[in-house]
Amino acid sequence: MTVSPATPSAHRKQRSQPVHLHETQDAQGPIQLDDVLWNPVDAEEALEGLEKILGRLNARNDSRAIFLDIYAIVTRRVVQLLKRPDAGGLLEPEWLDHLTGRFAEEALIAVRDSLKNLPLPTAAWRFATHYPAQRLTQPYQDALLGVSAHINHDLGMVVYDNIAHQSPPVDARRLARYRHDYFLVNEILRSCIPECLDLLAERYQCTSTKLLLLVPFSRPVVERAVMQMLIVWRQRVWENVVAMLEAQTPEEHQAVVERVRTTSGRIAQALCADKALWRTVLGKAPPFSLTLSPEEWPGVVVAPPATDADVSARAS
Repeated sequence: MTVSPATPSAHRKQRSQPVHLHETQDAQGPIQLDDVLWNPVDAEEALEGLEKILGRLNARNDSRAIFLDIYAIVTRRVVQLLKRPDAGGLLEPEWLDHLTGRFAEEALIAVRDSLKNLPLPTAAWRFATHYPAQRLTQPYQDALLGVSAHINHDLGMVVYDNIAHQSPPVDARRLARYRHDYFLVNEILRSCIPECLDLLAERYQCTSTKLLLLVPFSRPVVERAVMQMLIVWRQRVWENVVAMLEAQTPEEHQAVVERVRTTSGRIAQALCADKALWRTVLGKAPPFSLTLSPEEWPGVVVAPPATDADVSARAS
């Protein structure tokens, strides 16, 4: 399969020295950020924002592009679906259109703030931006870190916020229609997986992905495994949304929020634990304790709040 031509081809080059955390410029000067659509209101605007910053990251060989490239494939399919006369079987296409824009905003803002070296509030996104920026992970890990942060942390918060603040309040019938469309998205994801695997192998030269796909009959097994992971993640997200909607007290609601933050951070931690685990297998001391919480993981500790002068200097 040929990957989508909508984004520039980028061959991953090896850096001899690690970059500074969330480096935003090199000999070519700073990455232009002020004309990117960071706050899309629908699926088409989401795709526009993704493609613009994606092209600039790929031009700098910045591995933070990898997840955005995966995300753009999915968003492109959503845009195509919404343009169909029957909206692909969606019951509430306008809801999904708006939700797609709002959902994309979370990922776009996380990448933007990492490029500005601003503190990110969640461990999941600190992993998903720090590790690719430092080239500490392989392309498939960069993709999974972004996908996990976006689904396991952002998705439930965005869906809950949308439903909880509608006026008039969402009734059981409307919630059932939203649920139908939410899970219909699984079919969009399923259709995107082959292109995403090819993207990792061909555009980003992911050695692990290429070797895995060379195994006879491995592709359908890999595709099913990835899809099953996404199904499990998205099912848990919907259950968390319902739990937040049904919470009777602020404490009950906050308990769900904390569970989401902890789970998404732990998944990111597991995705980045291979180096420590490998050293342990070899009988060597790991570089850090695997018992640390995601918030304490080396390299992704929240930075001190930036002053207004610092922010203005980095944004210029």
